[in-house]
Amino acid sequence: MKLSLPLTVLTAGLFLASAVPAQDAKPAPQTLQIKTLAAQMRYDTTEIIVSPGTPLKIVFENGDDLPHNLAFCDAGTDVVALSNAQMEKPEEALRRNWMPDDKRIWAHSKLLNPKETQELLITAPEKPGVYPFVCTFPGHALTMKGELKVFDQGGGFKDLTFKLYLGDWKKLPDFAKETVHREGPIADRLIQIKLDDYKNEFGVVFTGTVTAPVEGDYEFFLASDDGGRILIDGKKVVEHDGIHPASDIKKGKTKLKKGDHKVEVQYFQAAGQIELFVGWKGPRFEITPLSKWLHPNWKGGPQKKKDEFTGMPIEVKDQPVIYRNFIQGAGNRGIGVGYPDGFNLAWSAEQMSPALLWRGAFIDAARHWTNRGGGHQAPLGYGVIPLPEGAPFSVLESLDSPWPAPQPRAEGFAWKGYHLDAKGAPTFHFEWQGVKVSEHYETEGKGIAPDGRITRILALSGGPLPDNAWMRIAKGKAEQGTDGRWSVDGKYFIKADGIVHSGDQLLVPVTPAIRVEYQWQN
Repeated sequence: MKLSLPLTVLTAGLFLASAVPAQDAKPAPQTLQIKTLAAQMRYDTTEIIVSPGTPLKIVFENGDDLPHNLAFCDAGTDVVALSNAQMEKPEEALRRNWMPDDKRIWAHSKLLNPKETQELLITAPEKPGVYPFVCTFPGHALTMKGELKVFDQGGGFKDLTFKLYLGDWKKLPDFAKETVHREGPIADRLIQIKLDDYKNEFGVVFTGTVTAPVEGDYEFFLASDDGGRILIDGKKVVEHDGIHPASDIKKGKTKLKKGDHKVEVQYFQAAGQIELFVGWKGPRFEITPLSKWLHPNWKGGPQKKKDEFTGMPIEVKDQPVIYRNFIQGAGNRGIGVGYPDGFNLAWSAEQMSPALLWRGAFIDAARHWTNRGGGHQAPLGYGVIPLPEGAPFSVLESLDSPWPAPQPRAEGFAWKGYHLDAKGAPTFHFEWQGVKVSEHYETEGKGIAPDGRITRILALSGGPLPDNAWMRIAKGKAEQGTDGRWSVDGKYFIKADGIVHSGDQLLVPVTPAIRVEYQWQN
């Protein structure tokens, strides 16, 4: 099957653009680089948009410490099921280097060793659609996948007129109150702002009609030097007002019914560069420029777009790293700890217990270290294990008694801080029922390896332990194995002395010394 590549890649993706080739010339392949992200079990792009039939040279680079491949599949393929089916005959799959013998795979790389690179020459399919790509190495497909979206370009303006204004503005004016200097149609129906010899102190309002081929969500794109605004059917969708360069592409989304819609683009030029880019994207077509000037992200081949996976990752080397900030899933007093060899946790100083475990990369600090630094940051790695919310200990009348509902801060617990050992690993301290509790973690093996494990170690002292005191160590669908371990939700194994299965919970009695071992299942 043929494959083809579009003009753009969005979100965690790329922008691709190519000049229109001569009618009889064979178009040169567009170059696209796809990398694996170290210790994250992800590609560096999850969405690529191409035009049907576009020839493409893919430079596939494995920057990870594990082997990975890249397989492009037919539209509609369940890539996780396709990959997992290999385990029915693992010896045959191993001989094929974990590339399924499946006719739905129309292009693929070899299995790349760490730090290895391969170039692939493919052609995007002629038929528009969404074609998934995936790493088929065992256990990787769940997170290591993306989509090649093959879309035609959309239509341009059916008609386009302009009104030129003269004025010295610092922001977009109310053009309805300004005097029109000149107006008229634009023959090629592409927005252009060098309508006269004016270099500074002017504004333009463009009015045209676009046709939405189907009802759905449409995005409009704007880059301007200086201020710009896009209105659709009189509703403001995108705005970048004030005096600034056209370095950033702003976008806005609106729902359109099938049919014609009025587009109004407002622009003013104060001084300096004169640039205006406008484009749109629909459910069935890729980003289509509506202006003569193309933003640099639409020219000169693929360009990586900075995303949440590759912002400002904190690298863990020989010693543990502490990150105190808002961590998604760990509340407002989360303490992130990245251990060497790919183990990570987020400990909640509100609940006095671990909130998350994960492996691979630690965390991306871009959200908190740039701009206003707001919001909660999710873990950067993979295999995230959410642990039970709420207080870690409780006194229960019986094993059938419900566990106390989570509170903003665990009631009856007092946070006493943490200290670091000689290697930089933290030990957390808190008190409960007059008992002093210290908690630290030990790791074994590598987080990215199947046998890697992390152990939670608690020591309780300084007072008598209450009767019928229990510690909740897991919540979910639990199944007991033959080796003393329990499988939880099919995602991880947990092991501890004295585990009791109560409803959807695993409990252990509160004793002076408690060890809980966690290990990922795949």
